[in-house]
Amino acid sequence: MKKNKDELIFSSQMPLFDNLKDEVEGWAKEGWPGVTQTTYQLLHYWFDRDEDTPDRFYDCQQKAIETIIYCHEILQINKLGDLFQKIAPDTLYNSKVIHDEVKETPFAKYCIKMATGTGKTWVLNALVVWQYFNSINNEIPRKAAGESKDWYSFRFMVVAPGLEVLNRLLDSFKGKRNISGARDPATSDFLIPLFIPDNWKSEFYLEILEPTDIRQNISLPEGAFAFITNWQQFRLKSQKNSMWEQLTGEDIEEEPRGEMIADILSEFPNLIIMNDEAHHVHAKKNQGVELVWRRFIGELNTRLETKHKHEKGCYVQIDFSATPFYGSGTQREYFPHIVYDYDITSAIKHMLVKQLFLEERQSIAGEELAELDFRALRKDPEKGKRLGDIIGLSAGQKTLIEIGRKKIEQLTEEFTEKKIDKKPVMMILCEETEVANLVKNHFYTLVDNNGIAYNDKKVMEIHTDLKDDELEKARKRLDAIDDNKDPLNIIISVLMLREGFDRKNICVTVVLRATEADLLLEQLVGRGLRLMFPKEAYPEVYDAKVEAIEDIKMNRSPSSSFDFLFIVEHPRFRQFYERLKKEGFLIGTGDTSGRS
Repeated sequence: MKKNKDELIFSSQMPLFDNLKDEVEGWAKEGWPGVTQTTYQLLHYWFDRDEDTPDRFYDCQQKAIETIIYCHEILQINKLGDLFQKIAPDTLYNSKVIHDEVKETPFAKYCIKMATGTGKTWVLNALVVWQYFNSINNEIPRKAAGESKDWYSFRFMVVAPGLEVLNRLLDSFKGKRNISGARDPATSDFLIPLFIPDNWKSEFYLEILEPTDIRQNISLPEGAFAFITNWQQFRLKSQKNSMWEQLTGEDIEEEPRGEMIADILSEFPNLIIMNDEAHHVHAKKNQGVELVWRRFIGELNTRLETKHKHEKGCYVQIDFSATPFYGSGTQREYFPHIVYDYDITSAIKHMLVKQLFLEERQSIAGEELAELDFRALRKDPEKGKRLGDIIGLSAGQKTLIEIGRKKIEQLTEEFTEKKIDKKPVMMILCEETEVANLVKNHFYTLVDNNGIAYNDKKVMEIHTDLKDDELEKARKRLDAIDDNKDPLNIIISVLMLREGFDRKNICVTVVLRATEADLLLEQLVGRGLRLMFPKEAYPEVYDAKVEAIEDIKMNRSPSSSFDFLFIVEHPRFRQFYERLKKEGFLIGTGDTSGRS
C-alpha cells in the first residue's frame, strides 16, 4: 500500500529530501522558472550540453546544485525552520531532534549527502560560482524582500575536518602543487571550462586565504575571498572558568584562535559557509557540552547580528558528506537538514565509483580458511586486563594478506598484458595500530612474483594519529599511489583512514578486523571507490566495464578487472556482504584467482 505524503514525512529519516526531490525535478524539467537572470545563465551553461561534450556534470551533481538553488531562490529560505515549515511541517511537532535542531539554527542550513567519489567538491565549487556572480551582479530572487546582500555573498568560509581534506580543497581552489612544492594557479578547478562562461572569466577573482593568513590585527580583503580552514581552529573562550582558575589568574590566557577568527569574519555583513566532510563536526552533544564547531558557527552568527544589526545580510551553511549520520547499521540517525541524497548503491549502479567484488577462498595451502582465527596473536592477559598485548599475526591474518598479495600481482600482470599503463595498489585496513606495524614487517619477509623483495619503496604504513610534520611527509608519499611509475603498491593503515586520502589506483582492500562488531561499508571501501578508468578519460575500456558488470549480475567471474575493488575478508564476515546484497548492493563474490 502506497504511503501518503504525511505518512512519508512522519516515517522518513530524511523528510526534507523525500519531499523536495519531486518538486525540484519538476521545476528543473520546466527550465528552472523563477531564478535570477544570472542563475539562469549559469544553469543553462552548466547543464544544457550535448551528451558527447567532454566536460559535463554528473546527473547527481546537477540535482544537488539545483536543490540548493531551488531552496534559496524559489522557496527563499533564510532559516532552517522556514524550510521545515514549507516542506515537512509535521516533523517539527513529531520529532524532538528536528525541533531542537531548528531551535538552535536561526539561519539557512542544508546538507548534501553524496557518496564518496561522486564529485562533492565540484558541487561545492559550482555553488561558490553561483553565489559569487549573483552577488557581484547585485541580483535579488524574484519578489524577495531585502537587498542583494541579504541573499548572496562573495565571501566564503570553506571548512575541512583536517589537513588532508584542507590540502585537497586548496588543490581545487588555488591549484595543485608542482615539483617545487608551490601551487600552480593554472591547475585550479575554477579554470576548467565547465564552471565559468568564457565571457565571465575576467570578472571572477577570489582571494584564497589559508589558516596561516589569519592573524591578530589583520584585515581581510574588502573584495571577494574564500577562507579555507579546518574546524579545529574554531575554539572559543571557555564560557565558565573554575574558581581556582579565577583566583590564580589561569583564566587569563592567550585569546583562542576561534575568537580571533570570529572577530575578523564578523566585520563583514554576510557569509556563505561550506562544510566539507560534515560528519566530523555534527556529532551529538556529550553531557551538555557543545561541540567546538556548533558553538563557533552560532557565535559567529550572533556577532554578525550584533555588529551589523539591520544591515546583516545572508548567513548560509551548506554541509557536504557521504555519511551524514550518527550510529551505524539499523541504528543510523541521519542529520535532519539533508536536502539531497545520492547514496553508494546508486553510485555503483551508475558506474560513478568502482564495482565491489568479495574475493573468497574456501581453503589455501590445504587449510580451511574459515577455521583460522581472523584476530592477531596475543599474550595471556595480565591480571585485571581483558586482553593481552599483541605479539604477532595469526595464520588467518597471514592467509588473508597472501590472498590480497596474489590478487594485486594478478592485476598487475593483467594490466601489463592489456597494455594498460596503470599500477594497481592494495590497501590493508587494520583495526589496531600494532597490527599495522606487524603487517609491514611481514611484507619485508616476502618477495613479489618477479623475485623483488618488498621494502619501504613498495610498502607504506600510515596512521590517523600522525603528527603534523609526519602527516605532511605521508601526504606527499601518498601521492605516489596514483603515480604509475612509482613502485609503491602496498598501503597499510588503520581502519579509520582520514578523508582526503582517497586515491584512484586502489584495486584490492584486505580487511583485518579485531572484533566481530559491525562496521560501515563506507569504512571498508570508502578510500578505494574513486574510478581508475573514468569513461571520459578511458572510453576504450567502457564496454569492457559494462560487460564485467553483466557478468556479476549473472553470478559469473568478471571478464575484466577495470574499475573493480576486490575485497578480501575472513569467511566469518560473509553474512555482512549478504545483508548488503539484500539492501540493493551489487556485490560480486567468488574466486577470481584462476581467471586468465
